[in-house]
Amino acid sequence: MNSANANLGPIFTASKLQPNPSKKVHDLGIVMTWGNLQHSARLYHNLREHAPKAFRFDFVSVHEDDAREDFEYQPSLARQTKLGTFYPLSAYLAKLYEDGSVNRNIFSALAELDNILPKERPVTEQDGIHRPAASEVEAQEPAIPLTGLLAAELEVQGFRVTHRIPEDGRVSLQIGWLPKPDGRIFFTGILELRQTPAGISGQWMLPGLCGVSHLLHKEFQQLCASPNACLTPAGIKHAFTGIATSENSAKHLDVWPTCALT
Repeated sequence: MNSANANLGPIFTASKLQPNPSKKVHDLGIVMTWGNLQHSARLYHNLREHAPKAFRFDFVSVHEDDAREDFEYQPSLARQTKLGTFYPLSAYLAKLYEDGSVNRNIFSALAELDNILPKERPVTEQDGIHRPAASEVEAQEPAIPLTGLLAAELEVQGFRVTHRIPEDGRVSLQIGWLPKPDGRIFFTGILELRQTPAGISGQWMLPGLCGVSHLLHKEFQQLCASPNACLTPAGIKHAFTGIATSENSAKHLDVWPTCALT
């Protein structure tokens, strides 16, 4: 094998639909290949019991026979069946990138996947008789995120502020990556920011220890070295409207410390 192609991929292509492995795991008719096309994995939809028609990127899975066992994943996103375990694709992709098994530009790979996956469908009140907890419900698809809030180099690459959560003395900005302006939002992380007399301090809040969000937030940090540099003047105004400036400038950190959400 040509060593230059040994870690080629991942590449996503349409495939003929196969019988569903179980009532709760449906074949998506998509195959992921990598390593000069020598490795492959079919993609599946791990259905949510309370909302089987809902679809999100986080619900996409691979079968254990197509995946190595040495990677971390969120157990709640896996599915045990008589035919084996189905693991979350997001966690497996992160593992392939982190150990060098694949080397394709992550933006290009996710854009290709976005084009071939079913359209996102959030959980709604119309899903079944059993209603999920309020924290799990997304009543409507999010509107196209605003532009002009993040630094130009971030927005050109597809990063956007997707939600703003004001809190006491600070603000949390949810960051997402979009392959196109009206495309699927790939969650990148949450920026918790404070405004101090010395400038903006902040840290990343990441969802656990695994997943595509870790790959995207690394790309974000390579494009933007510090909290002070990631927002435009309009972005600062949007973020800190109604938020008091912290008087404790000793806590100011113009770096990117990270905290995992649990």
